[in-house]
Amino acid sequence: MRLPSIRFLIGLGTVIVVLVAGVVLYTTLGKKKDDNTPAATPDTTLTCLGGSEKSELMADAKVRQLLKDKYHLTVNFQALGSYDQVQLSTDELNKRKVDCLWPSSASAQAVFEAQHQGLVRAENVLQSPEVIYAGPKGTAALMGKQLVQQRGNQYYIVNMKALLVEYIAKRQTWESINANGLNGPITVSSTDPARSNSGFTLAQLELNILATDDVFSAPNLDQARKALPKMRELYDAQGLQARSSDSGFQQWLTQGAELKAPLYAGYENQLIQQIVAAGANSASILKNVRVLYPEPTIYSDHPILALNADASRFIDAMKDDEIQTIAWRQYGFRSAVKVGINDVSVFKDINLSDQIRTTAPPAADVTLALLDCMKDAKKCQ
Repeated sequence: MRLPSIRFLIGLGTVIVVLVAGVVLYTTLGKKKDDNTPAATPDTTLTCLGGSEKSELMADAKVRQLLKDKYHLTVNFQALGSYDQVQLSTDELNKRKVDCLWPSSASAQAVFEAQHQGLVRAENVLQSPEVIYAGPKGTAALMGKQLVQQRGNQYYIVNMKALLVEYIAKRQTWESINANGLNGPITVSSTDPARSNSGFTLAQLELNILATDDVFSAPNLDQARKALPKMRELYDAQGLQARSSDSGFQQWLTQGAELKAPLYAGYENQLIQQIVAAGANSASILKNVRVLYPEPTIYSDHPILALNADASRFIDAMKDDEIQTIAWRQYGFRSAVKVGINDVSVFKDINLSDQIRTTAPPAADVTLALLDCMKDAKKCQ
């Protein structure tokens, strides 16, 4: 049998080397040109302005790790009031190199969309109802006047309009309704509605009630303008107010709860966050706090407004099951995208409401008119 020639063997070896090199190159640099397999997601750092109540969530080590490992995102979160952020000019947003906004209100989103162009995407990922925090003495007094009703372990403000019109607007006192140990005029305190969304959400709810005959309806601009002077009276009656939701509620708790302000408006999640953080010491907080749900109330949505494609990835990342679960169980934000996550039985001692009656916030033109009124009394006429 004739053996292969040396020239043949050398040529065959060359072919094998070329084939092996091709396989290595294919494996290292990627598949053929017509292969549709996507390239690896690049690591990206985003700057996002958001409401202060989300600061702890976005500082959570587990959330930050999930964002980085699963979604290749690092988020530089900077706290700023909802209406302050959505009214920044395009030039200012570009100067700050802002990739996304994360206000605490669908109304704030509407204001942004009315004043800006170029929003890539917006989607609500978290939510929390506006509640009124009270203490045991104030709650008992309001129940005595049939303004608050207890159902099971939950408390509901069943006549918010009477509370506003007959008690707060007429400057009735806590002494006049036999609230043992509480003094001064009946008011609902909050953060500054001109700067903070938790306070402004209360103002929107009050405007709905005062400007319309149906508490489940939002007023049009003409209806709203007639009620603005009364809204300013309510605003002025509150006196000095905290500028951010996070610090405002913390201040209310540490300065005596109902002894500081018998009624205080805030987000439901704020108490949950404090209880989780307190752990074994939570009983000392709960004995002094009642959660009152206005009927109806307004849900504070937390939409992410993506100003570019990278920020759109952040929206998808925050919808992650694990992140949504952390947001609920550690920080009290109800999921806006995962129905089964919002299990109130997780917090057995807080007496949260499973079903909440809500109304819609006003449209953008009414929202801006109310905001102007809160900032400048001359614009309430």
